[in-house]
Amino acid sequence: MKYVLSLFLACCLAFSSMAKSNETGDNVDVKHYEIHLNNIDFSNRTLDATTTITLTAKEEINSLMLELKSLTVTSVSCNFSDVNNFSQNDDILNINFVSAIASGSEFSVTVNYSGNTFNENWGGIHWSNDYVYNLGVGFDSQPHNLGKTWFPCVDNFSDKASYDLYITHSEDMVSSCGGILAETTHNDDGTQTDHWVMSQEISTYLMSFAIGNFILWEDTYQGIERDIPINVYAKPNQIEKVAATFANTKEIAAFYESKFGPFPHNRIAYVSTSLGCMEHVDNIAFASSLITGTTNLDSEYFIAHEMAHTWFGNKVTCATAGDMWLNEGFATFCNNYYLSGLYSEEDFVNSMQSLINDIIISCHNSEGWIPLNNMPLDLTYGTTVYDKGAIVVYTMMNYLGRETFDEAIKYYLNKFDSKAASSEDLRDAVSESSGIDMSDFFNTWVFTPGSPVYTVQNFTVQANGNKFDVEVTMNQGHRGYDFIGNSVRYEITFVDKDWNTHSEMISWDGATGVCSVTLDFEPVAVFCDYNNKFADASNEMTLVIDKTGSHNFGSAKFKAIVEEISDSTLLRVEHHWTGPKSESEIPEGLTISPDRYWSIYRLDKGESMIKGEFQYQNNANYDGNLMVSENDSIVLLYRANGSEPWQSISYEHQGYNSYGRMTVADIKSGDYTLGMWDEEHAAIKELNKENGFEVFPNPAKDKINIKLQNETEGRIIMMNQAGQIVKDIVINGKEITIETDNLASGIYSLKLGETENQSLKKVVVL
Repeated sequence: MKYVLSLFLACCLAFSSMAKSNETGDNVDVKHYEIHLNNIDFSNRTLDATTTITLTAKEEINSLMLELKSLTVTSVSCNFSDVNNFSQNDDILNINFVSAIASGSEFSVTVNYSGNTFNENWGGIHWSNDYVYNLGVGFDSQPHNLGKTWFPCVDNFSDKASYDLYITHSEDMVSSCGGILAETTHNDDGTQTDHWVMSQEISTYLMSFAIGNFILWEDTYQGIERDIPINVYAKPNQIEKVAATFANTKEIAAFYESKFGPFPHNRIAYVSTSLGCMEHVDNIAFASSLITGTTNLDSEYFIAHEMAHTWFGNKVTCATAGDMWLNEGFATFCNNYYLSGLYSEEDFVNSMQSLINDIIISCHNSEGWIPLNNMPLDLTYGTTVYDKGAIVVYTMMNYLGRETFDEAIKYYLNKFDSKAASSEDLRDAVSESSGIDMSDFFNTWVFTPGSPVYTVQNFTVQANGNKFDVEVTMNQGHRGYDFIGNSVRYEITFVDKDWNTHSEMISWDGATGVCSVTLDFEPVAVFCDYNNKFADASNEMTLVIDKTGSHNFGSAKFKAIVEEISDSTLLRVEHHWTGPKSESEIPEGLTISPDRYWSIYRLDKGESMIKGEFQYQNNANYDGNLMVSENDSIVLLYRANGSEPWQSISYEHQGYNSYGRMTVADIKSGDYTLGMWDEEHAAIKELNKENGFEVFPNPAKDKINIKLQNETEGRIIMMNQAGQIVKDIVINGKEITIETDNLASGIYSLKLGETENQSLKKVVVL
């Protein structure tokens, strides 16, 4: 719904009014609207209309509240009781009855009204020369529902009703409205009245009209239960472009029916409008600029998205604006899902992976860390709802398995047919259908801000006859919120030395879990989400490299620079958007990145020399929580796996504390992260820039290398912070290596010779 070509929805959301009380319509159930648009004045942009509303009282009532925006009521009558009086206060029409209407009674109210219509940047009634149409929701308006801009109503998502619409217009114009055209009456004054019937019960925002100089293009889709008309109302200069633009409409409808059940409404219809797109039932507003005369994915995206709303939004409607992902997240998922049916599974997976990569990196920047449900009104039509909603639906599909997912969604759609549903309703329906309790999934992915991160800490292999028993220790974190979920279901992939793979769905509860798998081969690596099935907060990429040069790993934020290669190398980079879990103590003064680290897997065939480049930048996306002082000193750290302590590694550093890159001479498998020494400990590095001798790596773990400027005969003395000598080593030459694996972590001093005027160095041992 409402995908604006200029990405309008991403930038024009604003507060314009406070949400009204929920009292409107709470004491009645609307059954039917009969709307008469008697006079549509293009010159003055006014409507003159009458609407009769049939309702059932839920309790004894003496008054009725309806909503009507901008238009002025001239009279009100009721078939059950005389009307004592009525008044309009902003968007609320208050009607008082002479006598009470008993609970359970069905009654009707007729309202006559006229005036200038309302529109905002998006929603409301839009006039364009000799064309007029409505868009049923507004981005700026809060609440967003704008059925009230052309008929008095209970204007929310949950109160659904059937409709008769009588629309009078010039005989040289054409109307396209919700429902089916039942009858056209030619009047004696050059006008005609079209009677449109919407027999299904729908929300007020989904009823629509459009009038203009349209030409009707017609086709028929043979659905799984019946033939369904395809109607496109185009402007005269567009009519020759319609067939090519909508060439795949039948195939899209067939795919959706196969997944979600029979087409639930009357026709597949699109009407050309200056703004678009909006999923009115039987009458989708479709931006004129999308009718291009070519079959292209850009236009097809909107055709598919709006048609998906036939099931997600129109058949079952979100109960409140706070649950809008049930409409928009599912529709965005669907306009990717259909690719698997019309094109290829690879196209579908690649489109979802691209969306995941974008959303994981940036969604929170504009909208903050928010859950999918209970969405604030100013973010109803934002990135979280549309795009994060879509990737969570995709994750749910892979969590359940596609066949189980498809059946569960059909069950949900049938259970809430012509009703409104909440996130909790979807959770319970999927649980009922699948037999899998979805509470933990929804707690992790829907009701909690941010996204989980799943990583391999380590794995062990034990030969078992001609098979291999593998134990994998998995870790769970969460980006954007302090939360650890249960009932994790996640796919990991085992790889042997010849790059053969085998994937397994594993399960565990809590922050850490040990999973056992028996394989036919001995694995040398375990990949997380190798097949890109989950929207966890990691960006992954795998390349098979067989030539020299630079190879960019895109959203994984890594570059491989291949200097030599005799055969080929499989290189996988997993960029995790949480700080690493560390098993060993972190030295005083060193801060490990709280926001990200890399897991790299390198499997060579033949010989190769591959540099690895890690980039950093002090901004909201990356390293702002690490780089808090310009006097701190950034470092790159390494460990072989999640059970090992972090250690220093040799690298070439180009840049500054705020941005730059670190290049490792020959990248190897393991974890890499950024660290920052505070100002006091960073001074150690400055001391080591003095003339005399060079110490590297610093910090060190197993050993340190000392390189002197000149050939030297003498001693290197190493002391702890208490002044005790821990190493006293003879040097004869320019280089020496000192083993440090038997030393406690801390800061040590190095002195060349025994005189005080010799160069003094400091080194950190991890």
